[in-house]
Amino acid sequence: MEETKKKQHSLLKITGYIAVVLITFISLLIFFSVRWCLKTWQHLSVDELIYTMTAPIKGTGNGMINEYMLKALLPSIILTLLTIVFLYIAKRIRKVKTAICLVLAACVALGGYKGVYKFYKTLEIGDYIYNQLHPSSFIEDNYADPHKTEVSFTKKRNLIYIFLESMEMTYTDEKSGGAFKQNIIPELTKVAQENEDFSGNESKLNGGVSLTGATWTMGAMFGQSSGLPLRPTAGTSSLDTQNTFFPSIRSLGDILKDEGYNQSLLIGSDATFGGRRLYYKDHGNYNIEDYSYAKQQGWIPQDYNVFWGYEDHKLFNFARSEITKMSKKSQPFNMTMLTVDTHFEDGYKCKYCDNQFGDQYADAMHCSSRHVAAFVKWAQKQSWYKDTTIVISGDHPTMASHFCDDVPSSYQRKVYSVYINAAVKPKQNSYRLYSTFDHFPTTLAAMGATIKGDRLALGTNLFSDKKTLLEKYGINYVQKELKRRSPLLQKLEKVEVTAQTQKRNANVPYASFSVTNDDKKLYAYVSTIENIALNDIDHLEMEISSDEKGSNKSSIKMTHKEKRRFDASIDYTSLKGKTKTVYVKVYVVSKDNKKYDSGTQKINI
Repeated sequence: MEETKKKQHSLLKITGYIAVVLITFISLLIFFSVRWCLKTWQHLSVDELIYTMTAPIKGTGNGMINEYMLKALLPSIILTLLTIVFLYIAKRIRKVKTAICLVLAACVALGGYKGVYKFYKTLEIGDYIYNQLHPSSFIEDNYADPHKTEVSFTKKRNLIYIFLESMEMTYTDEKSGGAFKQNIIPELTKVAQENEDFSGNESKLNGGVSLTGATWTMGAMFGQSSGLPLRPTAGTSSLDTQNTFFPSIRSLGDILKDEGYNQSLLIGSDATFGGRRLYYKDHGNYNIEDYSYAKQQGWIPQDYNVFWGYEDHKLFNFARSEITKMSKKSQPFNMTMLTVDTHFEDGYKCKYCDNQFGDQYADAMHCSSRHVAAFVKWAQKQSWYKDTTIVISGDHPTMASHFCDDVPSSYQRKVYSVYINAAVKPKQNSYRLYSTFDHFPTTLAAMGATIKGDRLALGTNLFSDKKTLLEKYGINYVQKELKRRSPLLQKLEKVEVTAQTQKRNANVPYASFSVTNDDKKLYAYVSTIENIALNDIDHLEMEISSDEKGSNKSSIKMTHKEKRRFDASIDYTSLKGKTKTVYVKVYVVSKDNKKYDSGTQKINI
């Protein structure tokens, strides 16, 4: 009996020690994670946090992951190990055992509390909750539905749309309208001065204001091409389980697709990250030419990986080649590009960058300025240029924690914005106040399209004399209203409870996959597999058919690339003439021969 009590007491002590160590580690991880997060993203919003947590993370830059492990995970592990040492010492020194344990418990509790409280205050979570409980009709009241607005083309000009990572007008000198004493982007400054930035007769350059829902890359790309903020609803299905991306909207890509444009998205990172692949396939059926595509085409070696994928100087070289091919086809083209070398925290310096500013991020920005200006000069010499409009826009203000420390809080930071070789001139020659949502209708107008009412979604055609929402209401009021829950935006989001969502919730094995196509083949890419150990997987299977019943079915085993990533391709030419839509499935097959359906994607051919 006495022996049993001793064993039970010993077991309780061991359980208690394990619980203390786990609680300590979790509290420390919360503290250091919050500290790292808020230092890295000084202007992080709840919207961005929710979106990042629900969107696919495949393709995240290695530097970001390494930084987190070094500054959050490692300190948590080290201090947890020290806690174990303290507990061991306390066990040996009975007189101070209680005091050491109390001090340790207080420190752990304080660290966890400080982390959570700072997170709550910095992200203004209280305000977020209030805004969710008090909806606004602002978006609905000011929404010009692109489905109902007439957009007509007399001539279909080509479009080159370049998103510049974290590029701001702020980086120009004060004389040019920037906030820096020395101009970091002189080449881009000259490009803006020689073309249209909607600054009127003023010598100071202008740019678009990034509003709520457009302050990170995917939010910016979505906002500039749809005229809407990207504000996912908290508590809904994860974006990486969705087969559509805001299916009820009509975007720039949708309009150009209906006009017969050949559209491509060219980026040097993985398009799956953040939902970019899903958005651009769903709205415009773009050819996705990303980091994975570059390896598939042999543009770069299979094991090549720099920063987020490959460098921007390669991106612009690939763009020259791809645009030349597109220009030889009968269709008008839309080449949309995204740079990455200027991504925070410090950017990436390629072999062509200099050391002019003594700061890696500034040098990366200057290098990007030179690459873009050189590309524009090349484009202007091509035979197709006379029928082509070029739009260059920063995606969002930089998130680099140190770079704009000296910029006065009263200075209105704006993304770099310029329209080159537009088909029309502005009706009013004044300095406009506009947001990046206004790029949606303005881009179409720059291509020569006529927009009835000169508004689409929340955007206003800047070539017209119609007031933008910022000119009408002011920045502060618009921001305030956009932060509140919008019933219309929730309706447009139209989140579905997909098979993948159900399988995730039911703990059933499934694969997250995306599909692209060319003239002959369908390509399936699996980014991750959940609810099953890798060693328990026998293989993955890709299947295509001409209808939901599985008619004219063909399948193939997928190739295991690395970790939980697989891919495969199937020739679908035999289905042409039988159907306009191909149904693509991916199955996870376990070693005990159980077959798990990961859902269906419909691809138009």
